[in-house]
Amino acid sequence: MSSAPQSRKTFKLSDSLSRQLNTYAQVASAAGVSVLALAGASEATVVYTETYQVTHTGFPLYIDLNHDGINDFLVRTTFYAGTTGLEVGLNASGCRNTKNVVAGRRFGRSGYFLSAAYALPAGARIGPKGNFSVRFPLMAEELFNGVGSQYSDLGAWVGTGKGVTDRYLGLKFVVRGEVHYGWARLSVTLGHYRQFDDVSGTLTGYAYETVPDKPIIAGQITGPDVITVPPETLGGLALGRK
Repeated sequence: MSSAPQSRKTFKLSDSLSRQLNTYAQVASAAGVSVLALAGASEATVVYTETYQVTHTGFPLYIDLNHDGINDFLVRTTFYAGTTGLEVGLNASGCRNTKNVVAGRRFGRSGYFLSAAYALPAGARIGPKGNFSVRFPLMAEELFNGVGSQYSDLGAWVGTGKGVTDRYLGLKFVVRGEVHYGWARLSVTLGHYRQFDDVSGTLTGYAYETVPDKPIIAGQITGPDVITVPPETLGGLALGRK
């Protein structure tokens, strides 16, 4: 004897979950992961990536903000020994695309000009009104004289001489011809030992705004419009894993 067919129960997705699934679809698609098309209008969303990476001399630290397999920015240490002294530093710049730029400014020193990246505090607004006019800006640099242990420091990331904790690079980058804004959170330490990796950066997270030309707030990692994406689990985006 066959039983009567049961009615199928239906449920309505919450607005928050709907936004998350929609964003997962966008990010996974950019990463080459096939997912089912999801209906609904796209909303402003911040995609945040948790990470922990430390710079090392000779090995640039790359940042792929939107996980499309193309590096957007890099942070690297520098080491130069010459007849007049020694320079050890850390700098940041766009990668591959000349329109990918780090927020910063130019300043004069001893008759010549340098470009320096801003060390933005949490809560800073990063967007179209920011200064993205400099190329290859330094973050922090130690300068030693040629004979002794005397040194001087350059850059907004040197703090009071030992570095800074949880400051933000302002980032402007282009995806499919459209400008987006983001940030990268780093801590910087300075050793003053006249050796490789004397100036070191630790990247602990980065984020970008999915809506073109919309500003982003440095350090915003919680809220209904923030999606956290662990970098090692992009393959799971198609399954809705967070």
